[in-house]
Amino acid sequence: MEHTARSKVFLEKEITQKSSTCPSATLNVEENVKNRNWTIEKFAYGPLNPDYPDKNFWERKAELWNTDIEHVQSALCGNCAAFDQSERVISCIIEGINEKHVADPTDVQELADLGYCQLFKFKCASRRTCDAWLYGGPIQ
Repeated sequence: MEHTARSKVFLEKEITQKSSTCPSATLNVEENVKNRNWTIEKFAYGPLNPDYPDKNFWERKAELWNTDIEHVQSALCGNCAAFDQSERVISCIIEGINEKHVADPTDVQELADLGYCQLFKFKCASRRTCDAWLYGGPIQ
């Protein structure tokens, strides 16, 4: 997809407003998955498993950013300006994970190092990235 087409798609997506309530995708699994899958399709969110070296994924990112793989691998959700790991958002993520009381939500959040993507409205893992990465994060 061309850059201008991506920009148009991005502008059609609403950005979460700051509020004292939890972003709905932190509490609603279906909404979170829908928004995450949309980001995978439109902005190449990934890689699927950050522990598995996916050379093709990183080569495509390096080509997009006109740089080498080493540099592009340093641009992760965990240091993106849209990655929200504020105390309020982390509490919302833990509350959402704990809905069914099947695991210790704090352990799950810490293991995945989750945050909330303010651009695309979903819980995201710090070791992944997407084509819309922004310098200067995370939100603390």
